[in-house]
Amino acid sequence: MSNSSPDVMGFFPEFDPRNLANLAGPLPTWALSTESSWQQWGLAEGIVRGAPGNQVLISAAAGILSWSWQERPLHAPTLALLITLDAQLGFLSPDNRAYLLALKKRLRPLPPNPTWEALVAEGDAASASAFLEQAVAGQNGASWLDEAWEQLVRLTDRDKAAALVSAGSGDPVLAERLLAELDAHHGVSADSDETSGAASPFAPWQCYMAGRRAFQTDRPAAAQHWKRLQAAMPWNANLTLLLWDTLNIAPHAPLPQERTAILAYSWNKAELIIQTLESVFASDIGDNPVFVLDNGSTDETPQAVRAACDRFGADRLHVVTLPVNVGAPAARNWLLSLPEVRACRFAAFLDDDVLLPRDWLAKLLNAALRHPECGTVGCSIRDHEHPHALQSADYHLLHRLPGEAGQEPGDRLRVFNNCTGTLDSGLFAYERPCLSVSGCCHLLDVSLLDSVGVFDVRFTPTQFDDLDRDIRSFLAGRPCLYAGHLSIDHVQRSSLRQASSPAQVAHILGNKIKLEAKYDDRQIDDMVKKNLEMVWRDLLTKQAALAQE
Repeated sequence: MSNSSPDVMGFFPEFDPRNLANLAGPLPTWALSTESSWQQWGLAEGIVRGAPGNQVLISAAAGILSWSWQERPLHAPTLALLITLDAQLGFLSPDNRAYLLALKKRLRPLPPNPTWEALVAEGDAASASAFLEQAVAGQNGASWLDEAWEQLVRLTDRDKAAALVSAGSGDPVLAERLLAELDAHHGVSADSDETSGAASPFAPWQCYMAGRRAFQTDRPAAAQHWKRLQAAMPWNANLTLLLWDTLNIAPHAPLPQERTAILAYSWNKAELIIQTLESVFASDIGDNPVFVLDNGSTDETPQAVRAACDRFGADRLHVVTLPVNVGAPAARNWLLSLPEVRACRFAAFLDDDVLLPRDWLAKLLNAALRHPECGTVGCSIRDHEHPHALQSADYHLLHRLPGEAGQEPGDRLRVFNNCTGTLDSGLFAYERPCLSVSGCCHLLDVSLLDSVGVFDVRFTPTQFDDLDRDIRSFLAGRPCLYAGHLSIDHVQRSSLRQASSPAQVAHILGNKIKLEAKYDDRQIDDMVKKNLEMVWRDLLTKQAALAQE
């Protein structure tokens, strides 16, 4: 495998790494993420509108737009604003500038198309594919590729998606770039890691992807690619965190000896809970005990979990059966009350519809041992049906909106989730402290149950009970830890996104109001302040360490 990286000069304005700290005041959410197209656009547009004369901020805006275009090259607004800032700062090489100007002429705004919108809403992949065959063949082919990119990636027929990309891209350089991303999402290995001698307008993206391909088998090579890229864009929070982890966290650490109870509860999901248990026992859990609570199921769950107990052994799988559904918070508390669980050092909660990699427990436990100051450890959650799509990463708090808007019920406590629904670029695979993590798979420090408390049953049947406990732990000085180098697959969508009926939406809003009512404005503002200070401190410390490498 080659260690050579594409030349990333001529893409970004100069940015002194020491100026990253200067972004914390005017742009506090910069440290939360420099990924996700909506976050990149919001940061850049905010600078252009609010601080056009600030050279440091404008350089940061131009840099993040240039990287955003590398990731989404057919997004016309990003391309237009990038060209405008280049005219002001003059940082693009002549060849790159010429390519962007030519591409801009081919990207035309698309009028609303109710037919396409209906196909997307219905999730009809076959009809959507047929529609796109006609759309990409027209003069707006490149614009349609941008409009439909996520739907193209989701097509199970990679060859069909590739044909649509080739038909609509309009030039071989763009087609090669888009097909490379399509193959990465479909798990198709690149033919070679060697880079051609010709300069590419997508060299930064190619440099990042070369590191990503090397990461699993040759971390020093991955680090070399990413060091070069990070030097060109030291403002990139996600890449800085990922590079630091690559250099400092040992891969494939063994399963620690700390006794851990593995806990799951389920209601009327017989097939899914058995699939989850099979995944648990196929992974490396050592001799750690597994407990499953049947939460008053009326389907085949009781018989299924009894059969699983016979299959995996009553000494390894322990079943608790309740006559009625007591809801998620009480089910969690019931499991945590068991003497065998209380005797453990950690408790790992799993949803009843997850699929796990073999080393999931080792990664969670090793992360917890690296950060004893954190009370809960979580991970990255992917969509099982579309594993290239992320459901969640780390959660943080945002400032309350000013005036009356900040007092609206349901809007006082604003949670920042920086990746929901986005395609997985690999740039959320970092480790850092945070306010909260997904309850889909998280590890609790059992020693904190008495001081922090268990789950609040006022959030029955479900929603926000895990966030509430994470907040209480944060207030007690024990934040969560996001271990993004572990990804698990969630078979169903998150319950928040499944809500469709007025009753479901009302329940979620009601629980959000309950959550907000537990904390006054001063507490919320103090949490936001401490959350942002924690994230900025972590980022700047790691950036300073990388500068010494």
